[in-house]
Amino acid sequence: MNSIPLGTTGESVSPICLGTMFFGSKTDTETSRALLDRYYEAGGRFLDTANIYATWVDGAEGPTSEPFLGDWMADRGNREDMFVATKVGFEYGDVPQSLDPELIEREIDRSLDRLGTDYVDLLYAHVDDRDTPLAETMAAFDRLVESGKVRHLGASNYYGWRLARANTLAEERGLTPFSCVQPRFSYLIPHRNSDFQRQRPATDEFVTYCDDHDIPMLPYSPLLQGCYGREDRSIPERYVTTENRQKMETVRDIAERRAVSGNQVVLAWLTQRDPPTIPVVGCSTVDQLNENLAALDLTLSEHELERLNSIETLGGLH
Repeated sequence: MNSIPLGTTGESVSPICLGTMFFGSKTDTETSRALLDRYYEAGGRFLDTANIYATWVDGAEGPTSEPFLGDWMADRGNREDMFVATKVGFEYGDVPQSLDPELIEREIDRSLDRLGTDYVDLLYAHVDDRDTPLAETMAAFDRLVESGKVRHLGASNYYGWRLARANTLAEERGLTPFSCVQPRFSYLIPHRNSDFQRQRPATDEFVTYCDDHDIPMLPYSPLLQGCYGREDRSIPERYVTTENRQKMETVRDIAERRAVSGNQVVLAWLTQRDPPTIPVVGCSTVDQLNENLAALDLTLSEHELERLNSIETLGGLH
């Protein structure tokens, strides 16, 4: 697996990031380890977790993903090989939803302890906090970078204008900006009135801002639970539009012609954008992971990309 540049960070990372939300909880220990081992053996070095994963699963007594990754990296002795991203901001247990500076600094220490490391490569603001002054939040994140506990910063579930405001403020005050973003983003586009509650789907304005400023998108739910390639998974209700039906027909046609799955077509489309998108894939079986990794061997032709992009400009090649 070849690595690609991560925006302006100076880092090179795997072109597909492994999401580990349910590792050690909903995904059992044996399967979770098998997924991590397979990803690593395939050359994957980019792991995504969060301080809240997955506290809502029945039987979970607290965060499970971070300590599971920490144990795996300790057993493999490969912490220095991995690019680890985690997040802070959402509520869990007695921790409120907030990006208050004191909470940020307390939570990163807890994450580092659970991960068994003294730094993380990427820390996301998991959700925007409109109650804490943005300047205070960005200053707190900057202190973590200066301390060496965090190497790079990202923003997840932000509106485009708030992302722009945060980075403008950081530039004006000499603070570390958000250099990566993690929105809800896929080939299909939800209809305008969709309510994802605290999740933020990427918009035209958001995508354009990121592309113009070389801020890579690392989308979650890139395959919409596998609906592009599984007969038992229908298009989610919030994505049922005439345009998306046309998109699905195109994906299925290309998949059939290339003898691949629709999920692989969409992952290839994401990774072959300009600039590339780095999808965060969550898998519950090794077979699913292998299918996703095989998408890196699928090179869409210019004609295929034009067909996919001609239906909707959002996220298309420019």
